[in-house]
Amino acid sequence: MILVTGGTGLVGSHLLYKLVNGGHQVRAIYRTKEKLEKVKHIFSYHTKNQGLLFSNIEWILADITDTPSLEIAFKDITEVYHCAADLSFGPQNYEASKETNVIGTANIVNFCLSGEVEKLCYVSSIATLGEYQTNAITEETPWNPEKNKNNIYAITKYNAEMEVWRGVQEGLDVVIVKPGVIIGPGFWNSNTGDLFTKIANGFCYYTSGSVGIVDVNDVAEAMILLMNADVKNDSFIIVSENISYKTLITSISNCLNTKATPRAVQKWMLIIFFYFEKIKYFFMKGNPVLSIANIDSAFKNLNYSNAKIKKTIDFNFLPLSESIKQISECYLSDLK
Repeated sequence: MILVTGGTGLVGSHLLYKLVNGGHQVRAIYRTKEKLEKVKHIFSYHTKNQGLLFSNIEWILADITDTPSLEIAFKDITEVYHCAADLSFGPQNYEASKETNVIGTANIVNFCLSGEVEKLCYVSSIATLGEYQTNAITEETPWNPEKNKNNIYAITKYNAEMEVWRGVQEGLDVVIVKPGVIIGPGFWNSNTGDLFTKIANGFCYYTSGSVGIVDVNDVAEAMILLMNADVKNDSFIIVSENISYKTLITSISNCLNTKATPRAVQKWMLIIFFYFEKIKYFFMKGNPVLSIANIDSAFKNLNYSNAKIKKTIDFNFLPLSESIKQISECYLSDLK
């Protein structure tokens, strides 16, 4: 039986559809029942039989930071897809992010080692790779853990990877995927889904940087193929295309039929906004939307290579233009 952590998230929900649609026995972890309806809705993007497929999932109330609940979740499990993660970037969220991303991953690795798990697929991130402004970034590009502008997400995901590699040293077979920025339908009020919502409501600003992007279905498909292939103890960048923020914002805006004209934002503008927010939240409850690390990243032009995944399993990515079109159609359909 297959276990999926983070099954109610963007990657996990689309992965679950592909697994159960492929006839696999699947168990998934959830923390709140409210999120289960979201997964069923994700299934509806793929099929009209979403209720039937959804019912084939064995849902277990558990938390990756709670070992007693994991004991139940891991019973009779032979494969694990570890998608659960905290996506915080701000330093104020470090302890909570560390608890989920590092300690939670350590727990998953330990249960894999102590049970009958044959293979683990861990969803990491390109954030754990080094940065070259000119050369293409590959799986071998070293990350600098002492860089003072690393964000909390990168730090905790890198340390989580170290737990996975520890598992390899202790005899566990693993594959690690490092997706770029993942876009996909269904979560319109969080992460990249919120970008579609904001653009639909008139937001049309961009920075001069670029980013590696991938469709969520490509991420899920690559994970399954790597788990079924004779591949182990290796990592793979999962990026469809490297694209400028201007092109990304413009493409989404066009697909959503908005009338706003994309406008450039200068770095100094965001820095002023950051310090304004910092002063504001010094007197009020809450946390700033931006961080210096996020601002710095928004103006970088990085080029990620997907040559390794293409060569290893002969993988073909969905063109980004088609991905944006499909996601926009789902967004507009959900508004009806």
